[in-house]
Amino acid sequence: SDRQTIGTMGSKRTRCPLRTARIKAAIISNKKLSIFLSALLLSILYQANTTLNSSPSNKRRFGVGGRDASGELASALRRRDDGRAAVVIVRVIGLNGDQSRKDYNPHSDVKYLVQVKSHDYPIHEFRGAVCLLGGNANKYDATPLDTLKRELNEELNNLSWINDIDEAKVIDHSSLQLTQQPMYNSTIVPLSPSTIRYLGVSLHSQTAELIHKSRPYSFLCALFEITLRADQLPPSVLYPRGVNVQEGQLALLSEDQLIWHAKYAWGYEFTVRRYFGRNTTNICEGTSVEDVDESVWNETVWTPLKRRL
Repeated sequence: SDRQTIGTMGSKRTRCPLRTARIKAAIISNKKLSIFLSALLLSILYQANTTLNSSPSNKRRFGVGGRDASGELASALRRRDDGRAAVVIVRVIGLNGDQSRKDYNPHSDVKYLVQVKSHDYPIHEFRGAVCLLGGNANKYDATPLDTLKRELNEELNNLSWINDIDEAKVIDHSSLQLTQQPMYNSTIVPLSPSTIRYLGVSLHSQTAELIHKSRPYSFLCALFEITLRADQLPPSVLYPRGVNVQEGQLALLSEDQLIWHAKYAWGYEFTVRRYFGRNTTNICEGTSVEDVDESVWNETVWTPLKRRL
């Protein structure tokens, strides 16, 4: 009986290491499966991210230096001294204040919708710089207003009020260019939303060194101003979740932020300075801006010419 007991104990002792070995093998197998599944998931995520980033439309939308963004810029720079652009100063009212209060100050309740250039914008000096909404004309744009509406539809995702803009609704205040008066003038700027003003045209010039080209570049820039309510903006502006405009990010800035803190692309610091009648803190070297006489402007063909470098 002692031998039987010993034999039984021995078999138990023999089975224990086998059971332990099976458990270890199962654990190792599960670990290998987990590693394989993790690697597979990472591979899928990488491929999805690569596909997303390689899409031209997404590169334009998320500002990652996409081919379309830099391509449009290259196309504009080929025009050398014959560029065309239409931009707009977007005034947004009713964001903070209670207009029924007796001490309500409409001037302090205004913010300005601008674009902040992406971290990899093709021109290094303009990265992180403020740019007005709008952009370059293409060969299908017959007028500055055509350019502005097309660009706003691209940047703000086809909002209904953009397509309602027509020449009959534009108030011509370009005569302010001939005065020392700020273009922003509370006596002539009504608070009614969707008010559109034309503020004149200017010539913006950039040196070859600034844009990293063999030749300098200049463009005629038609300036507009529009007043909007907060509810006329895309939700992504009021509740930002990151970059949502081609080549940059939308931002709502106050007048003081534009004057004291912002740096600018394409010479728009001079536009902002002229608009508010206040000197901006930051000026980009290599840019200059001058007003264009309306008599010359009226004879100018808007549709840009095709030129090669």
